[in-house]
Amino acid sequence: MRIARLAKAHGYRIFRDFSWPATGLHDFSRYNVIYGWNGAGKTSLSTIFRHLQRKQPLSEGQVQVLVDQAIVNGADFGTAPLPALRVFKRDTVDRSVFESAGQQLPPVFFLGEDGVEKQKQIEQLTIQLNTALEQAVEHRGDEATASTAFESFCSEEAKGIKNLLTVAGGGPYNNYNAANFKADVASLAQANPEPAMLSETDRRKHLDARNAAIMDTVEEPSVGFPDLVDLTNKTRAALERSVVSKVVDRLAANPSLATWVGSGLTLHTGENATDTCEFCGGPLKPERVEQLEDHFNDEFKRFQSELGQLIAEVQKAQAFQKSLEIPPKEALYANLRTAYDEALKSLNSQASMMSSALDVLLRALHAKRDEPFKSMELMPFISSHKPDDAPASGWETLFRGLYTGMAVVDAALGQTAFAKLSELITEHNRQTANFETIVANARKSLARDELLRALPDWRTRSTAASTATADQKTATDTANDLKRQIAALEQQVRQHRRPAEELNKELASYLGRDELRFDVEQNGYKIMRGDQPALHLSDGERTSIAFLYFLKSLKDTDFDLENGVVVIDDPVSSLDANSLFSAFGYMKARTAAAGQLFVLTHNFTFFRQVRLWFDKLPQQNKKDAALHPARFYMLSTEVKDGTRGAKLSELDPLLKGYESEYHYLFKHLQEESKKPNAPALEAYYALPNMARRLLEAFLAFRVPHQTGDLYKQLDAVDHDNAAKTRILRFLHAFSHLDQIADPEHNPSMLAETPSVLRDLFALIEHSDAAHFKSMNDLVASA
Repeated sequence: MRIARLAKAHGYRIFRDFSWPATGLHDFSRYNVIYGWNGAGKTSLSTIFRHLQRKQPLSEGQVQVLVDQAIVNGADFGTAPLPALRVFKRDTVDRSVFESAGQQLPPVFFLGEDGVEKQKQIEQLTIQLNTALEQAVEHRGDEATASTAFESFCSEEAKGIKNLLTVAGGGPYNNYNAANFKADVASLAQANPEPAMLSETDRRKHLDARNAAIMDTVEEPSVGFPDLVDLTNKTRAALERSVVSKVVDRLAANPSLATWVGSGLTLHTGENATDTCEFCGGPLKPERVEQLEDHFNDEFKRFQSELGQLIAEVQKAQAFQKSLEIPPKEALYANLRTAYDEALKSLNSQASMMSSALDVLLRALHAKRDEPFKSMELMPFISSHKPDDAPASGWETLFRGLYTGMAVVDAALGQTAFAKLSELITEHNRQTANFETIVANARKSLARDELLRALPDWRTRSTAASTATADQKTATDTANDLKRQIAALEQQVRQHRRPAEELNKELASYLGRDELRFDVEQNGYKIMRGDQPALHLSDGERTSIAFLYFLKSLKDTDFDLENGVVVIDDPVSSLDANSLFSAFGYMKARTAAAGQLFVLTHNFTFFRQVRLWFDKLPQQNKKDAALHPARFYMLSTEVKDGTRGAKLSELDPLLKGYESEYHYLFKHLQEESKKPNAPALEAYYALPNMARRLLEAFLAFRVPHQTGDLYKQLDAVDHDNAAKTRILRFLHAFSHLDQIADPEHNPSMLAETPSVLRDLFALIEHSDAAHFKSMNDLVASA
């Protein structure tokens, strides 16, 4: 594959609006030389080649390159099929000769783009390595601190659980240690949802149970708590009931008499039947007995019997408190005693009030027994009785409930307290029956509660330790990985390092002298100047070494020279004449076999050597230009719409046909001097340098004894002093702009360019009229 042309370059650096001409400009051939002054676009063109080499897309402007018969857009350089390229340009020197940073004297140099790039990577990786090693040391300290704090925390927490739950005779917590704590708390941390901590009540209960001794069972109460509501309801029903009989009014009106008569009647009837009154001895008439028996009939007797039974039931309830036998609180487990004591106090208090309530019921029942034929209400008996030690509000609440039959009275009368006592006794007996399980569960619950209390701190400390460990491992792994990368890169640098003897021989051939010598040092070279280390390489020496290494790289196995493209941009910068010729010869020998070669230069001496080489190529002198293996181009600038832009064209005949750059400069500057003033100063920027080169060339043979001092040379020339001063001031201000810091460097002075050029040609004509005429004739015929 070959590069046929730069098809288009719009808006790319100095290439404002360049398109390859449809006619008059042949495509690139196998060998190509492009001549152009500084600022004419050489660097821009070589940068396009560099992007092609790196397969790196161009994002600036619109660039198109014709490769064989296919147009490749700059944006597609990364993906389009392209030939293999090797490009040498000015910044290749910086990429190819690298003085290792941080080295003590003498410095170690690394050569070649690949080796330099890898060495720079090594140095960057070394910085990263040192940082990673420092971080590893720092994190190792953090890890030790966090780990110690974590282990100490676990040990203290385990010790606390052990002290809390250790029991005589052994147990699962007697040997509880940090390892147990870590396993238990880690397992607890995984629970979802997370268990809740014990309430203070439950915690106290478990604390009481953890070290308790087994106790005997206790008897539950042998009697039940009286059902006062039921007794009240029965009493109310009895009071409201009336006996149906043939009532003897006198007896009905006199309950005491009725009782006395009723008792006496049984002494005169049945087995005791008699017709004589046992009280007065008088006769007992049968009709009187019948009358009394009708009054005290069977229903009356049954009712009286029922009243007697109900009275007995109430009397039995009154005996509850005296007959109740319950264990003291000390007979129960400690965790039950407080509730037991409270229930017992409540029971005793309510039992006393209940006794008073039962007295009311007995009074009412006795009254009813005396007056069975009369319907009664309970409330009058309640209202007429109140125990002296009972609070008014409590008493009223109690009997209001009794009277209405409300269930709430159960609690007021101690049913709840009695039930609580029974429940606590049952619980005590249950704990005795399940003593070992309960104690074990209490300890287990306390242990879990301790773990839950420690869990937040454990998470914090565990995370801190884990993070420090992870950070230390990351830093260590990073350092080890960097070491491997550095070792691999160093191996590659050593593999690509040229033998020192070979370099020494070729550098001497390249420069035409053996002043510099390479000695292998580490992965690079120590450069000696004679017997002393070369502490400071000149620009020319750096360029020479870089170009030498570049030319040697063309023989690398990863580049096919015969099918590849080689681009060389000004490789002889800062070289003296002897070294320039040696460098050219070395370049010619190394690039002659290239599949395609581009040489870009602004050095006319170097250009002439390349031109002579190309002119002698086979078929180069055939009439059909399409058969020529070499092509000659030039880069120049032109102003369109007030903007200076680069263009690529065929080489000017004066540059191609003559052995001196002087002819071309004379022609070009004379043309510029005759043009009207340009619309933009940008059109003049390249002309001062060209004018200086022309004047220096003219004065070199006109005033040879003052070579190198332009002021003295002009002073020796017989011409108008004012014109000479204007020329000298202009050239000093605008030529070699990167080296001049003239306070008169005012860009507006560029407008004087055509006038100064005319002064320059007037000086040449005045100094050597014959020479001036001869040059005019030559330029006119070119």
